[in-house]
Amino acid sequence: AIGDPHQAIYGFRGADAGCFDRFRSDYPDATTVALRRNYRSSGTIVAASSQIIATSAAEPIGEIVRERHERITTHAAPSDRAEAEFVIATIEQAIGGHSFFSIDSGRADGRGAALSFSDFAVLYRTDAQAAVLAEAFAHSGMPFRKHSHVPLAQEPIVRELLDALQAVEAPAADLAVRLRIGAERIGAEMGESEPVELALQRLLPLADGCGGDQTRFLDAVALATDADFWDPRADGVALMTLHAAKGLEFACVFIVGLEDGVLPLYWGKPDDVAAEELGEERRLFYVGMTRAKDRLVLTSALKRFWRGRVREQTPSPFLADIESELLKQQQSNLRRKPDDRQLKLF
Repeated sequence: AIGDPHQAIYGFRGADAGCFDRFRSDYPDATTVALRRNYRSSGTIVAASSQIIATSAAEPIGEIVRERHERITTHAAPSDRAEAEFVIATIEQAIGGHSFFSIDSGRADGRGAALSFSDFAVLYRTDAQAAVLAEAFAHSGMPFRKHSHVPLAQEPIVRELLDALQAVEAPAADLAVRLRIGAERIGAEMGESEPVELALQRLLPLADGCGGDQTRFLDAVALATDADFWDPRADGVALMTLHAAKGLEFACVFIVGLEDGVLPLYWGKPDDVAAEELGEERRLFYVGMTRAKDRLVLTSALKRFWRGRVREQTPSPFLADIESELLKQQQSNLRRKPDDRQLKLF
């Protein structure tokens, strides 16, 4: 048996982290080999993530292989939109500016490290947080790619393509041809081809791998998620849920929304949260932290549009588990362009 109980984060799918304890109980004479060395992350990140996941103060931290570099950055933004702007400004500073506007506005000085956009990932707890981030990235002109752990079959356009596949009367044609015919029909009806083409490019590899068997294809779609189609060669900042980031690594990782009720995510009162649910949220945070190789930035917002309205937020209790010596607080010094309403006033 092989696995990492610290990365057991799929309880919502029925997975149970207790399987490791049951294995030890069923096979008490089994030899346990613990792989504690972390070759990916800096010593600072290893130490901090070990403090997050430790079940007791006496539990040893992961064996540090790389030296400790800069401390982990923390930032508390006034709002979720300001949080998104801070992320963008920090990336621009790191790469030296991605446009002349970045440099002229003072948000970057043109002397960044040898990093590309694909070296950065912005991780969040739920897809509900993605809209503000995607809007800010689109406005900045910075290339980005959004991925989710949501099942592919739940995406509306994918469902439409699957329905269209059933309706295509071309029994002699293979799955790929029928999918393309269905996509053309849907694109014509919508008057927009780009989202349909994106969904089609997700489905075609699955169709090719099923040897023309439609039943196998539908089973494959039911099990697939958008994150399964991650391409590390594409140059763009990764926006993805913490679940979707498992197994990946980036030079610099932002974990946003570190607020009580967002990460850890729960409904109701904090005291009513089951211990196992809170434990899985802690493991999820640990997974996110250990995606970072060199730099980790943890952000929160004092106010966030959350569950239908703007709410006052408090910092995540997880942050208190990291030694202050491993953290540095960074203030935001963004130069904002006046919006249209301000321009009209003057």
